Amino acid sequence: MGETALLMFEGTKVLVEQMIAGDTTVAFNPQGAKHHAHFDHAFGFCVFNDMAWAAKTFAAEGLKPVYIDWDAHAGDGVQHLLIDTDIPTMSIHNGKNFPSDPTMAEPGNSETHTWHNEKQHAYNWALAEGSGDNDLVASVSEALAIASDYSPDVVLLAIGADGHHTDPLGALAFDYPGYKEVAGMVAEFAKIHCKSRVLIGGAGGYQPETETPEVWATVVATIFQSLDTKS
Repeated sequence: MGETALLMFEGTKVLVEQMIAGDTTVAFNPQGAKHHAHFDHAFGFCVFNDMAWAAKTFAAEGLKPVYIDWDAHAGDGVQHLLIDTDIPTMSIHNGKNFPSDPTMAEPGNSETHTWHNEKQHAYNWALAEGSGDNDLVASVSEALAIASDYSPDVVLLAIGADGHHTDPLGALAFDYPGYKEVAGMVAEFAKIHCKSRVLIGGAGGYQPETETPEVWATVVATIFQSLDTKS
């Protein structure tokens, strides 16, 4: 398991190095965005937190990353690993689903709500069960508006597919039109603010032969086609 997890991490590492060198602008690791992994333990199928590492590596090179995560499950590991930095983290997730982190959603609140910690640059959109495309689009729109205030140079994007309405573990109701719309929004944001730099990780999804790769392909293709740049 450790060796496999390191290979997954290595994929993101190679892409980050290529982006820093200027050889790649838009990059996708389908095995990336292991967003539940913490500093001292694995969690929720995630062993090594590649996106938190990528954010800190970009920052060390003088870039200003912003992390955006849409997934049925909150990006708790990334938030906790970056909470003491000035790197903004933005998670859009089912507020009542795993990992039930009180810093990511208000305990006991099953309605759609935000749960932000502006002082530590942590922003959360906790969606009610059954939330659909309109909720996804509205949340991403708000996230991008906040992200623009940070004047980022690169977008780190976790594109979980388990928010799709057919996913057995998600309890959300996103569909392809919503995924395509928010992908286009991120691409436009990256074009305006980040010189089209976007690092994408697959994150969650539990239909490996059907909807999960199709959701990922829809999002990635939309971003690549919208930016039409080095990949």
